[in-house]
Amino acid sequence: MGYLVLTHAPGRAAEAFEAMVADLTTQSEWTLALKAYALAVFVSGGAPPLVTPIIGLAGVGGVLVGRAFDRAATDRGETAMARLDGLADVDPLEACKVLVQGAWGDYAAVLVPRRVDPPVVLAAPMGALGVFSWRRDEVCLVGSGVPDGLAAPQRLAIDWTLVSDILAEPPRAGAAPPLSGLAWTPPGTCRHGPQGDNLTTLWSPAEFARRRARRPETRSADLAPVLVKVVDACVEAHAHGAERIFCEVSGGLDSSLVATTLATLGRQPVRLANFFRDQAEADERIYAQAVADQIGAPLTELARAPMTMSVESVAFCARSVQPNFNAVDIEYDLLLAGAFEAAQADVMFTGHGGDVVFLQIGAPELAADLLRGEPCEGGRLARLGDIARRTRRSVWSLAWQATTGRPGTGAAEQLISRTTVIRARAQGKGHPWMQDLWGLAPSKRLQVAGLVLSQRVFHETLRGEQLRLANPLLSQPVVEFSLSTPSPLLSSGEGERTLARQAFAHRLPAAIVQRRSKGDISVFFGKSLAASADFLRAFLLDGRLMQEGLLDRNALAAMLEPEALIWRDAYGQILAAAILEAWVRHWEGRIASGFAVPPGSSPKASRKNAKARA
Repeated sequence: MGYLVLTHAPGRAAEAFEAMVADLTTQSEWTLALKAYALAVFVSGGAPPLVTPIIGLAGVGGVLVGRAFDRAATDRGETAMARLDGLADVDPLEACKVLVQGAWGDYAAVLVPRRVDPPVVLAAPMGALGVFSWRRDEVCLVGSGVPDGLAAPQRLAIDWTLVSDILAEPPRAGAAPPLSGLAWTPPGTCRHGPQGDNLTTLWSPAEFARRRARRPETRSADLAPVLVKVVDACVEAHAHGAERIFCEVSGGLDSSLVATTLATLGRQPVRLANFFRDQAEADERIYAQAVADQIGAPLTELARAPMTMSVESVAFCARSVQPNFNAVDIEYDLLLAGAFEAAQADVMFTGHGGDVVFLQIGAPELAADLLRGEPCEGGRLARLGDIARRTRRSVWSLAWQATTGRPGTGAAEQLISRTTVIRARAQGKGHPWMQDLWGLAPSKRLQVAGLVLSQRVFHETLRGEQLRLANPLLSQPVVEFSLSTPSPLLSSGEGERTLARQAFAHRLPAAIVQRRSKGDISVFFGKSLAASADFLRAFLLDGRLMQEGLLDRNALAAMLEPEALIWRDAYGQILAAAILEAWVRHWEGRIASGFAVPPGSSPKASRKNAKARA
């Protein structure tokens, strides 16, 4: 689901532009979706994004890639595509503001009404489509990735400082890529100016989190119908145009809520799928079956053996511009692909993001909110007691951590032995969203951090190359509702995500509403890394990250012993190191080759090779 937009000013650049268009047309990965004066748009993947021209009085003045919905219609509980008429005839920066305020969806916009200046580029607030820009031979290029051939950037280089930062703090993989020579446009931001280097922020999560004091509803009974209306409208919008809907259901609240909402709206999924593993804590089939029975949809149960990592298995997640933590498990993608192909589905719905928007967050932050006077239902001390009971801690321990920022001696954080294989610490604050947290309650700061982490959901995957992926709980209207609602109203009582549980209880099986446990795949990852230990030792101990001094050789060698992989929780560090090692090798190879077009580089070839490896 990639895209590439080419534009140029009148003059000699037309020759280079036409040469790039001709070169891309010969590559099996790319399909020409739109060509107008000094403008061309290519798409890739088995489920390519929609391409809609933005037409003005002078003709095509830009393009919207992806799907954008009319916000006013959504607020009324209706579905309508965003209206683009007139946007090409106003100032491009003003047009971007109109889109951010009047539309929502998974899109990127490129506006070039006069073809003289560099294009004005907008990344939609949720960041579902990556937006990277560069210039070559006076041609301006904007895309979700970097092509091979004549349209490739000429002066790319690995930024080792950013590689080190991502290794130390993996959520930074959703921010600026560790490649110099590319300009990244953050979500909710417009890139403009004579050189295309001015950034104007039009949307940020912190802006909506600061509005929480202005929300008129102060009781869950009043908030619940508002939440239902927002979620219904966004689920309906994501289902727009779909004929056969496939839904992954983990057995947890969020995916169950999405599946039952689809059925309630008359968008019955043709099939549900659930993954299960050998460990009891990683087998949630009983809950997934309850959802399937509730809505009358067939359920496919997919058994997972521990994954075995190899050079081939990490190659796919290495090719994205941003290091890709969403595609490391190719076996997962292939099992899903087989299931939705058998169902002949054209879109797959997930519950990704629900833990962030419905607020399944740390107890200390909620306690801190209550102690600082955030709105809540009932007595403040009673709510603190609820949180303490849910987390099996004393009120005093919670209060201590909430006020000091340090866990008490009995808190879980103090009982876990932390071993690090990473030498460096991340510098600065990484993602722009983390640089704008003034005035936010502790839980809202954590919620913004969760949204940053959720950016990885949108990164490239094999399943996303085969059909459209819908993550309705990460829709802009749902996220804005959540951010502007005080956290103690979203998650109160002895359960977490209580507002969502109450609001959708009439649709969900009782077992889901009442469930307090959560699936745990830690043992699965431990066994997967243990099965991959030989590969990881060879790949990492003599790899590029080690050569650059980013990893501690002795600590890593000890951590890759089978006993350590089973008993010590360093899975995240090891996976991050493997993904970044693969990413560095891939991009150093592409840069060294001058981005020559390789044989068999189409998505279909990638999928075929992945199936052969499996």
